[in-house]
Amino acid sequence: MITYRKAAADDVRPALDLVLNMFVKFQMPDYEPQALEYFKAARTENENYIGDYEAGKNMMFIALDGEKIVGMINEHGNNRHISEMAVDGAYHRRGIATELMNRMVCTLKLQGVDKISLTASPYGLPFYLNYGFKPIDIVQRPKTGFVFTPMEYTPNEIWDVLDEYGNKTGRYAERGRKMAAGDYHLVVHVWKHNSKGEWLIDKRTIRGTSMDGKWETTGGAAIAGDDSLTAALREAKEELGLDLGPKKGLLFRRTAQHGNDGHSWLQDAWVFEHDCSIEAVRFQESETCDAMWATTDKIREMMAAGEFLSEWFYPYFEEMAERWRLL
Repeated sequence: MITYRKAAADDVRPALDLVLNMFVKFQMPDYEPQALEYFKAARTENENYIGDYEAGKNMMFIALDGEKIVGMINEHGNNRHISEMAVDGAYHRRGIATELMNRMVCTLKLQGVDKISLTASPYGLPFYLNYGFKPIDIVQRPKTGFVFTPMEYTPNEIWDVLDEYGNKTGRYAERGRKMAAGDYHLVVHVWKHNSKGEWLIDKRTIRGTSMDGKWETTGGAAIAGDDSLTAALREAKEELGLDLGPKKGLLFRRTAQHGNDGHSWLQDAWVFEHDCSIEAVRFQESETCDAMWATTDKIREMMAAGEFLSEWFYPYFEEMAERWRLL
């Protein structure tokens, strides 16, 4: 089984040996002969460069098969530039490069980096394009003999990876990336219930999805570091401009959900007692465009008419509605 971790000081030189071997085997055919000496001088024989990693000043992740280093990725310079990535040729097409990149992207994003750069060799260019990096300049051919394309990547929000019981695994996932079987992230639904027995619902902005223009309750994915309550309060503030009272909320139900693509998440349904006028709502234009107070029966009618997100999104709705009817 392949395992992954941050490199320790003793891992640095073996990892860079792998880089040199893979550079010669896969990248040198596209370069001029002098590129090899420049590469050694700048990387694998540069004691200052090596020392930055051994001292922990710059970050490196490694992939291991047992004790053998079979892949690596590192960043250098300004903590936003990926310096090298290499995978042993015998381990290609096993998802190792993608997992290494995932770990680097998540870590840099959590450190506040919003743009990640690299220079792609002709050999590595297809991988980086497929991952989502975008060229930011034409192909460069400096006198050092290299050929490369400058590229950038904008990370999405980062989620904590949870186990089936909701415990944090210590790993992270970037929104939009496929998660491994058995991995979950957290989604919150935020229902607002007033003293008249009504629910505050909102309408989704048109943005090119199958849920455009549908009515719903506030919700979204928890970002890394959030607990469930924090995520619920943040979503209500971001999407509707509402400051909900933490002590007026109740976590009504947690359910495990599984999408057709194998994506799994834990879904927390919160109910907050909250009274406000519609005029007090402030819409996040990219998410919401309208709001109203609606009775339970009105929401049922809207679901039946296809105006409200279906009961598949809210499998607990009837139980929740009955409980709050009795309160």
